[in-house]
Amino acid sequence: MDIICSACGKKHKSNVKLEASLAKLGPGKKIRLKCVQCREPILLDREMLAEQVEISLKNRVKPPGPPDISWLYEGDFVDEEMVADIPQAMVLMPEGKALDQVLRALAGLGYQAEAAENTDQALEKMQFFNYSNIVLHSHYEESSLAGNRFHQFMRSMNMARRRFMFYVLIGPEFSTFYNLEALSHSANLVVAEKDTEYFDVILRKAIPEYEDLFGPYMTELRVHGR
Repeated sequence: MDIICSACGKKHKSNVKLEASLAKLGPGKKIRLKCVQCREPILLDREMLAEQVEISLKNRVKPPGPPDISWLYEGDFVDEEMVADIPQAMVLMPEGKALDQVLRALAGLGYQAEAAENTDQALEKMQFFNYSNIVLHSHYEESSLAGNRFHQFMRSMNMARRRFMFYVLIGPEFSTFYNLEALSHSANLVVAEKDTEYFDVILRKAIPEYEDLFGPYMTELRVHGR
């Protein structure tokens, strides 16, 4: 298992003892490591083992297949509710048609959407702005999602902040609306790169479903000051 420092990008190798300790962690518990390069702390939790567990189970457990999204291409979805009052969104994608489609879809849903210039700028902005929606391409400035500094930053984020962000992963390896795939990558939604032209419809379906599921829970947390 590779461990990426979100501060400097240094890659660290795990070991059997560390992975055993992670497996024993309770909910919300973290292990703190110190980066050997920049000395900044790296927080690890059980989610770091998700990809390794998924690989080890592939030959024993067959997960359910991706959902039927034929309605997406046939235009059968009826928009019942528009998302409003969600202020800011940030997109980390290479320049091109797909980026334009994503930004246009977010703007159409009431977001103040911006494209990050690079990973360093995106990480800096995350220190000062509370984004409601984050969209990351799986190969943005990196060869793989596992080595992406911004993705590791999102995965290690404190849940008190993370639960209020809708995190979307876009890439050629994903199946749109495949919730099990999204969960395995600590995201709220995954979208196949070929489906970005339907991104506005995808968000109009996915975000209300997310709010219906977690809205009451987050309301109770606010009531109790958490």
